[in-house]
Amino acid sequence: MKRYIYLIVVLSVAMISCRQSVSNDPGNVAVALYTALTDGESMQYVKDNIYFSDSARHKTFSNYLDIVAASPQYRKNIQKANVEYSVAEQEINGDVANVVIVGTGPLGQKLRISVRLLRIDGEWKVDGNHGVWHNTRGNKQ
Repeated sequence: MKRYIYLIVVLSVAMISCRQSVSNDPGNVAVALYTALTDGESMQYVKDNIYFSDSARHKTFSNYLDIVAASPQYRKNIQKANVEYSVAEQEINGDVANVVIVGTGPLGQKLRISVRLLRIDGEWKVDGNHGVWHNTRGNKQ
């Protein structure tokens, strides 16, 4: 029983540490958010880590995300998805970060995505006002 409690404590601390490190690095937030968009299970992470200056826009985006995630085509597309993203470029200027992530998308396509993030209350959030999916295909990876 003690081992079980110890394991729970260790895993809880590890999860908190992981969450803190992700939120403190814009590149990690961008990778985690785009991965969550295609895993089918982490839509709440996407909703929590995207920023809109207008709460109505955030609600509209969240509702749209729920509709997309429930669609049969989305489920079919992610069923065999093996997405992998990594940070190719990162530039931080005060409370604004511009990150380029590269990787393999849900349909096996090579992607290069420009992501703008804002530091909101000390945590990095993807700037939904700037757009969520800025694919810069055609650029070399």
